Amino acid sequence: MNNIHTTKTTVKCQRCGNIYPIRKIDCFDIGDWPEGREALQDGAFFHPRCPQCGTVSEISYPSRYIDRELGVAAVLVPGIEGQDMDALLESMNGNLEGLKLSGMEHRAVGNFYAMAELLRIHRHGLNDRAVQLLKPFMIGFLQSQGYEVWNGFFTGILHPETAERRESIVYFAPSDNEAAAYGEDVYQFDIYLTDGQIAHQGINATAYQMVMDTLRCKGLAEDDGRFHLYDLSWAIAFHNSMRQEGGEE
Repeated sequence: MNNIHTTKTTVKCQRCGNIYPIRKIDCFDIGDWPEGREALQDGAFFHPRCPQCGTVSEISYPSRYIDRELGVAAVLVPGIEGQDMDALLESMNGNLEGLKLSGMEHRAVGNFYAMAELLRIHRHGLNDRAVQLLKPFMIGFLQSQGYEVWNGFFTGILHPETAERRESIVYFAPSDNEAAAYGEDVYQFDIYLTDGQIAHQGINATAYQMVMDTLRCKGLAEDDGRFHLYDLSWAIAFHNSMRQEGGEE
């Protein structure tokens, strides 16, 4: 890690009050630090452990993730969702023009979980807009059961045995073969509830193809090379706009 730029700071343990030093990673550039993928996914740099009592803290700080092999460059802006997002993105696409990298998808994210999610999405070769659009289906299902949800993040793809059905999976069935839905790949998510618990949810491949078809119809399947923030709020707004359009027809 000698060629990785870090910043020293301190963290105060919320349990025992111990103040201990940590290193913040200013940029996870996988070209300079191939191990950075696993380090980011592991989350240790955003979840330091107190050396005195072992309590894990969660911290957030500005950082970048650059992965030319996977074709993604992300800027972590803590709390971006609560700021004037449009103005901030415009500034990133203007004043920070020098940060853009040719042939890359550029993203802004508001927390570590979203940054690590981008890595996983691109590792699986998926469209990140489509992945975001899957979340409201699962979150809506949980809310209908009385759960309060904070957010959700993609974790990977499950290859279940044919016709295996799980209650934690939302299924969309192909119109010509409903039984086939239960043998499809399942896109897995960790849905974070407001009480701190995590609900492990999934949705089948037909749902992914459905949202991809919608993006293609809207001309949004391809990336334009600019910085964008695609998150749960964006996905909910997109679905709402589609329902409004459907109601007007």
